[in-house]
Amino acid sequence: MKPTTLKRNSCFEPTTDAQPLAGCNNKDRPRSLALAASLSVVSLVALGLLMSSIREDDSELDKRPSKKRKQSKKHFRKIYLRGLYNLGNTCFMNSTLQSLSSLSEFNTYLGNCVGFIMQDKQASVDPIDSAIAIQLKKVLDQLKPYNSRIAAISPRDLINSLSKRGRWMSSKNEQDAQELFQMLSSTLNATRRETDASLFNSGFLSGSAPIENAIFSPGTTICKTEGELSNRNESKPGSSLNEQPHYQSPSRHGSPSASYRMPPFSNPLLGMAASRIACVKCGYTAAIRHFTFDNLSLTVPMVRQTTIEECLAMYTIIDQLHDFKCQYCTVSVTLEQNKKTIKRREAELASAGDNPKKAAKLTALLAKLQSQQARLQSALVNNPEEDLKDIELANPSPGISTKQTMIARTPRILVLHLSRSIFLPTGDAAKNPAHVAVQPLLDISPFTTTGHISKNASKPISGPPEISAGLHSSSSSYAEAKRRNCLYRLCAVVLHAGNHNSGHFYAYRRVSLESVIERRGESASEPAQLLYENDSARWFMISDTETKEIPLSTVLSSGQSYLLFYERL
Repeated sequence: MKPTTLKRNSCFEPTTDAQPLAGCNNKDRPRSLALAASLSVVSLVALGLLMSSIREDDSELDKRPSKKRKQSKKHFRKIYLRGLYNLGNTCFMNSTLQSLSSLSEFNTYLGNCVGFIMQDKQASVDPIDSAIAIQLKKVLDQLKPYNSRIAAISPRDLINSLSKRGRWMSSKNEQDAQELFQMLSSTLNATRRETDASLFNSGFLSGSAPIENAIFSPGTTICKTEGELSNRNESKPGSSLNEQPHYQSPSRHGSPSASYRMPPFSNPLLGMAASRIACVKCGYTAAIRHFTFDNLSLTVPMVRQTTIEECLAMYTIIDQLHDFKCQYCTVSVTLEQNKKTIKRREAELASAGDNPKKAAKLTALLAKLQSQQARLQSALVNNPEEDLKDIELANPSPGISTKQTMIARTPRILVLHLSRSIFLPTGDAAKNPAHVAVQPLLDISPFTTTGHISKNASKPISGPPEISAGLHSSSSSYAEAKRRNCLYRLCAVVLHAGNHNSGHFYAYRRVSLESVIERRGESASEPAQLLYENDSARWFMISDTETKEIPLSTVLSSGQSYLLFYERL
């Protein structure tokens, strides 16, 4: 409705030279002016009421539900992340913590560890490890995304707890993000006492991954960095995670501790790799050994551009070894030498008929040599790795062998460390500036075992997975990779800017809209409210206290990744 306008020459506002209206004379002029003023006020009031009514009608229309408006508001709603104060070259820690906070599986695992510490009095966890876990949870809880602006925080309490485990944490020198991650991972692993002997009991080997991704069997030798332990547990892959076995576990200092219940949750960071060494000369393949990992360190090739898949291919490539002594070849050479020695001693015995003392000595020596010969022959047939300490083994020159490592059990969280350190001809260390391309989804099927083991020294441990007919499209191959627990989604990236000796760490972090929580007043006890129910996500760049939203294309084109964090789909 167009508002009414008042003309200056109307009867409501007469000009000085206006003619009197009909029926009005000069004597009645004051009364006419009063009447005109009254009518003007009434008109203005009516006009105001009319405009108010129009605005109310418009507001009622705005209140009507609009699916398009709701979706637009939902999509463009602001997300805010906390920053972390840099307390003196602590960017390596800030970027790592921001990355870990984006992993829902890790946050659940951390909460389980802290809950186990607080509730189970039989856990007997080291107090330093307990303090680190509790302080880490406090920090990560505050790094969750919010729908309103939130102030940065200081992780000083966490640094103080970490410095009791490693003094380098409290120094002002520049440190490495991967070293911090390994410290946090091993600390949480210690809080739940997942030692070598507990891998089967803890349910690690009976997780959700298919058996085709595990080439081990009950009794398989498990290798870890501290040494080798043969599994002697009765639990088998596929046993229930609800079972809570008790066992004796060594303490940090080697003294036995009281038996306690294993926590009924597993470590999402732990995966298992299979390693094989085979001799090219004789074709002998040593027992395939398995070891657990919480991150894979990948060498970045000296090229201008590469991909994560190419780095993984280098990790699983068949390498040639020129200094490895094959045990089968060693036993074989020893057996041949033994046979020659027996023939020589038999000839000496035949010529010692007139010397009974020498004959008796040679007879005893021959008996010993023949006993050793029988053991060597048995070892070649059954187990060349058998302990033959009382037999002096030959020392043949090293031959050519091959070594390969593949992923046998995929972790729920895959952490990849891109090793960029190189050494110049001068002996100085430098940073490899190669551009490493990443993708939102990562299929690691080509780098995992399939259950079909090859002992051929020149062939991989396992061949590529068989693809069913009709599964050659990208979407179908992703579906097959997901079925085999080999499909991952990128969740966070730690990047490094600078040279090998100094620089700055910062992070790219994926925020799922389902994880955004709504702040209700200032009450810290108010439960978090989920704002979104869809699976869309946004990416943020976080550099200490600076946070800003970035497009996914920026993440994929950065190229200077140092740590990559993936969650299995």
